[in-house]
Amino acid sequence: MLSPSDLQNGENAVKTSRMAMSSMTLPPEPVNVTGRQRDLLPTMVDQLACDSPDVVYGLWPIMPTSYEAGFRAVTYRQLANVVNGLAWWLVENLGPGQAGEALAYLFLASPRNSPAAHQALFDSLKCKTLVTPEPIPSPALAIIEAVRPRHLKAPGIEELLGSSYLPFQYAKTLDEGLHDPVMIIHTSGSTGLPKPLIWTHETVLRHQNASGSRAVEGIPSLEKLYLGKRVMVTVPPFHGAGLGQFLLYAIPFGNTVIAPAATAIVTAQGLVDALQRIPADLALLVPSVVVELAQNPHLLDYCAKHLELIVYIGGDLPQAIGDVVAAKMPLRCQWGASEVGMPQQLIPTELDPRTDWRYIRFHPCTGATFEEVADGTYELVIRRDRALTGTQTTFTIRGKEHLDSYRTQDLFAPHPTVPDTWSWKARADDIIVFLNGEKTNPVSMEQHIVSNNPELGGVIVIGAQRFQAALLIEPVDSNLTTAEQASLIERVWPSVEEANRVAPAHARVEKSLIFVTSPERPLIRAGKGTLQRAASLALYKAEIDKVYLETEDVQVELGDSITFEALDNAEVVAQHIRECVTVATHWPSPDDSANFFERGMDSLQALQITRTLRRGFGRPDLGLSTVYQNPTVSQLATAILSTHSDVQTDRDIMEPLLATYTNLIHQLPVLKNDVPKRQSADVLLTGSTGALGTFILKALLERKGIGHIYCLNRGSDGGMSAQVDRFTAHKLATSDFQDRVTFLQTDLAHPKLALDENMYDRLRIRVGLIIHNAWPVNFNLNLAAFRPQLAGVVNIFSLAAAATHSTRVLFISTVGTVAGRPGDVGPAPETILTSFDSPHASGYTRSKYLSELLCDAASNQLRIPTSIVRLGQVAGSVKYPGIWNPKEWFPSLVISSVHLGCLPENLGTFSNIDWVPSDMLSDVLVDVAVRPAENLAEIVGTKVFNLRNPYVLAWDKLIPTVQDVIQTHLESKLDVVAPSLWLDRLQKASEKDSQDPAVSVTVNPAIRLLSFYRDGLWADRVEMKPMSVEHTLAASSTLRSLTAVQPNWIRKWIQEWLLGL
Repeated sequence: MLSPSDLQNGENAVKTSRMAMSSMTLPPEPVNVTGRQRDLLPTMVDQLACDSPDVVYGLWPIMPTSYEAGFRAVTYRQLANVVNGLAWWLVENLGPGQAGEALAYLFLASPRNSPAAHQALFDSLKCKTLVTPEPIPSPALAIIEAVRPRHLKAPGIEELLGSSYLPFQYAKTLDEGLHDPVMIIHTSGSTGLPKPLIWTHETVLRHQNASGSRAVEGIPSLEKLYLGKRVMVTVPPFHGAGLGQFLLYAIPFGNTVIAPAATAIVTAQGLVDALQRIPADLALLVPSVVVELAQNPHLLDYCAKHLELIVYIGGDLPQAIGDVVAAKMPLRCQWGASEVGMPQQLIPTELDPRTDWRYIRFHPCTGATFEEVADGTYELVIRRDRALTGTQTTFTIRGKEHLDSYRTQDLFAPHPTVPDTWSWKARADDIIVFLNGEKTNPVSMEQHIVSNNPELGGVIVIGAQRFQAALLIEPVDSNLTTAEQASLIERVWPSVEEANRVAPAHARVEKSLIFVTSPERPLIRAGKGTLQRAASLALYKAEIDKVYLETEDVQVELGDSITFEALDNAEVVAQHIRECVTVATHWPSPDDSANFFERGMDSLQALQITRTLRRGFGRPDLGLSTVYQNPTVSQLATAILSTHSDVQTDRDIMEPLLATYTNLIHQLPVLKNDVPKRQSADVLLTGSTGALGTFILKALLERKGIGHIYCLNRGSDGGMSAQVDRFTAHKLATSDFQDRVTFLQTDLAHPKLALDENMYDRLRIRVGLIIHNAWPVNFNLNLAAFRPQLAGVVNIFSLAAAATHSTRVLFISTVGTVAGRPGDVGPAPETILTSFDSPHASGYTRSKYLSELLCDAASNQLRIPTSIVRLGQVAGSVKYPGIWNPKEWFPSLVISSVHLGCLPENLGTFSNIDWVPSDMLSDVLVDVAVRPAENLAEIVGTKVFNLRNPYVLAWDKLIPTVQDVIQTHLESKLDVVAPSLWLDRLQKASEKDSQDPAVSVTVNPAIRLLSFYRDGLWADRVEMKPMSVEHTLAASSTLRSLTAVQPNWIRKWIQEWLLGL
């Protein structure tokens, strides 16, 4: 740390340095080179070397680890000479290139990349050669190990500067070289593997034109504040912002770039060390350095005296931190992106420099527009505009030339009073979508916690597809004992509580959901130092799952203060509910008719109440949806005493939900193709890693005429590792994965499926068939929780509508969408049913039913050939090893029957066994998907296929086989009893086993599905008749050749569940 005397000594050193350099290197005024903006970069360098040979291009620390030895100035004469030397060296070692092209183009890889990221980048670029200095930097060793490229060692800086080279002729004119590549940068890889971006000379030219554009009259611009100045750069050169300073601002605008020490960690102390030895006008900093300045008054004071301006880039800055710095000196935010560059930014004079330092206004030459994506949050979209051709860089980058717009994925909020002025808020992939459909931007909470806890290096809020948020914290001192970690959580907790108070109710974090990173697995950061959310969370997937599981199972403190009496009437139940609500919310005794959520109950409090009621009433079947759907004391008491609590509320919201998503479909462009062209051989499959998805992928790989398959899954690697595990478990070959399958991480609720523009366009052009299989199978969720899936259906059709040729869609639905029909009206037809009473009364089946209606609306509106396949019971595989998921209703029933010592004599509405094994069913699905188009009428409207086994077998015919398997392998005799007695034994066993929940769930898994068995399987209703399957039989030879469920199938399944065979 610096003392005041150190700072004074530093000021004297700067004065000496200024005098020493002014006579030989630094020009008294910025170099006027704006007239050269119509030249190519190599030509500019030669011209500058001729016109201004002794003007300093940049300054580099003499030592790579510190600034103690001062800086080495490199003039434009020296720069041109070094360029000549390296050009000759490249030709000598690599050859002149194709078609006589002598200059290779530049690809700078981030040293923070993982080996897999390096491999992916080198493979994508077909890059075979790595050039390094001597000695080899340690990050380069990782690349050499991962990629095994040809390795060349370039001449050192001393040799290059100390030698004189003949000019290397570069004679291309602007028109001849405009589309040649200049350099390759890559994205940070925050949502997956980094992707290369090739900038051409035209990209550079447009960037220079944009930077040099005249500011709007009366409004200063950020560029004008530092063009032609001495700029201290702390952003690494492999980062787009750092590279831009060396190539896009120093050339041709005359900035003098001051580089950071090559191997030193960028810190505020290092910044001041550098300023003590070299004068600078402004500093371009990463946010972490600004945070350090705000926390150290001595360092901040020094910078305030010796810099005109601090510009931060590469991440966000907490408001409180920035305010400290802005109170001492000018501070501005600069936004940039690898796909856009650093567009010129205006600074409206109405902005208060002390508090509005984070707000920016884009110059009109950018073509920036903002589209609202949530309340008060807007995505920056760059729209192609012919009038702005000379200044829009994005549409010259390789692979993006054909785009009409570019969605940056960056979210902004408008200034409350200054128009067209914006503050960056988050990346679109930062947004957390909870299991109940609520969304939150976690960045402000993360910033608050980090800025108030200097002992934390980073934090990440978690919660995607969960009911509540959790917090992962990374200590600066990573070597903490368990006790020290607990103490750290206690110290951090007050700032978490502060953040909770201003966070939306569904995004608050409770203390039991905070956990600490491991020193062996630090959070992953991009080159600019920002956390990579997806990659970091993938490191801690197991811990995250464990934390949530423990929180769900724990005996929460809320229940410890409540003792439940025997239930004998509704008033007793209501009184217990009042007590639960009061303890959870600290409200006085609530009005029995007052709506919990209108009064302010949040999702965390609802979850706590659910857990307490579940335990206190001995009702493990009670779900969070019970509280959501019955949000008053009276309604909840009735629901707890009733067996029909889920029906009405979901039924009431079906129509408005359908209207919402149908309206979105109507906003999609209509497909122009009146007649479907020959279908593309490429297929998009969602949800490939599940039990059914695995066999669908297998069937597609084996089917003739199918080309490439794109598998879209939620996993960070697109589901590839899970898919390999699934195939291996079933003893299926994975040899085709490398050449024929691409795994893509997706969020189907995202407008473009959370894919980058290049990949989305590739799918739009190549895919001719979409099989939409991904859907969470959770019968405890209410309908509202499936909003993301309904949005996903819309987005699937958005892709199909944007395709360059007619694309088929096959949606996988369920028999539950027709299970609400009266049993005496005959088999369910293979048509769209329009009555909202058609589906079974659960959120899952109703969401599938609404999706069928959305499919039909999309097919009619967009003229997209669409098929719906309603699946009956999907059984386990029979031709391949691999266990039928024991958590499903039938496996759970059999496993629990062993524990109970009895089997039910019937299966209620499912007593007619018409199941299809998953490995056979997948072939039927592919039969339907690739069937020839019948006629033009197929374009309009949806074709429905009911899929069940056409050969039905009664349950009582299979009971002897089940008994025999259990008797043979477990020596247990199972009695056959009425369903009511079986349910009674299940409930009593659950109460007896409650002392050891883990054992209870293992040996008695059916208890988790008690409400399904009671209210669904054995509901008091007419037995459901099998669905009509005429359409499916006509379309599938596989189904026509199927047999009824065989005894040996039953034996295989039971042996796998109970014996692991």
